[in-house]
Amino acid sequence: MKNYFKKFSIMFVMLLTVIGVGLIQNGTAANAATIGQTLSQPENGWKRIDYTNKDIKYNGSWIDQTKDNEGMGTKVLGDSVEFIMHSKNIRIIGLEHPYMRSSVVNISIDGIPYNFSTRSNALILDCLEFEKLNLPGQTHKIKITNMENLWYEFINIDIDKDGYLVNLNESITLDKSSMDLKVGDSKQLTATTTPAGLGITWTSSDSNVAEYDLAIGKVIAKGVGTCTITATTVNGLTATCTVTVTKGDEPQPPVNGDANLFIELVDGQIKSYSVSNDEIAKFKQWYIDRDSTKSNKPYYEFAKGTYKDYVIHDKIDWFEVR
Repeated sequence: MKNYFKKFSIMFVMLLTVIGVGLIQNGTAANAATIGQTLSQPENGWKRIDYTNKDIKYNGSWIDQTKDNEGMGTKVLGDSVEFIMHSKNIRIIGLEHPYMRSSVVNISIDGIPYNFSTRSNALILDCLEFEKLNLPGQTHKIKITNMENLWYEFINIDIDKDGYLVNLNESITLDKSSMDLKVGDSKQLTATTTPAGLGITWTSSDSNVAEYDLAIGKVIAKGVGTCTITATTVNGLTATCTVTVTKGDEPQPPVNGDANLFIELVDGQIKSYSVSNDEIAKFKQWYIDRDSTKSNKPYYEFAKGTYKDYVIHDKIDWFEVR
C-alpha cells in the first residue's frame, strides 16, 4: 500500500510538472497579465518603451514626475500624448488611484477611439490600463487624451519585442489618392517624404491590374479592375492610391478610306493603312503627345480587317499620308 501511494505521489508531481511546462511554453503563464494589475516588466514577446522616449510627443501642460516614479502627469482636460508605432500589439502602463484620477481617458488608434479609466480601489503603480492585440497592418498612429480635469499619469508603453516607434516628424504623401486609367495607359504618381529622401518601396495589391514603374515614376495600367498602389517608407509609414482600370478604346475601322497612311519602322519595315481623316488626326495627336509628354500609351492600335495591328511609338522612323 505504501509503495502504491508513493508511486501515485510521484506520478501526480510529474503530471503537475508537465502541465506547468506546457502552460509556460504556450505563453499562458508568461503572458497572463490582465487589465488592472501591476506589470512591472514587459512579458515574453513584448518590449517596454519608456515615457521619456524622444519619439513620444506631449501636448499641453504635462508635469515630469520621475522623482515619484509616476512618469508624466496632467490634470488638464484635453492634454494628450502622441506617437507612431511599428507594432501589431500595444499595452499602456500607468498609475491608478482611488482619488482625483481621471475615469475617462481616450486612446485613438488610427482614428478609432477607445476609452479606459485610471481610477481604482487602491494605489497601483505600473498598472496595465489598456491593451489592444492583433492590429491590422504594422504601423499605427496613437493619441491618448485626458477627458477630465483630473489626474492622468502616463508611464510606459509595451509593444512587440521587434517593434519600434517612428519619428512623428516623418511622413509620406502621394500627389493622387485615386486615378482612372485605361488598359495600356500610364500616369505619373509622385511620393513626397519628410524628411526628403526617405527610401520608398512601391507595391500593388494586384499587379495584373496595375503596377508602379520605378524607372519612369508612373502607374502602368495592365488589366481591367481596381487595385491599390502603396508607397512605404523604410520606417513603415504608408500612403496609398486607388487605381481603377477600364477597357481601352477600340480602334474603329474607317467607313471609307479617305487616305493612305504609310509608317516606316526603324528596322526598315513599312506598314500601310487605309484610314479616315479622323483616324489620321487622332494618330498625329497621339504621336505628338507621346513625343512631348510621354503621357499616352506607348503604342497605337489600328483596326485592319478583323484584327488589330499595333505600332510602337519608339519603333517609328517616319510616316506620311497620301
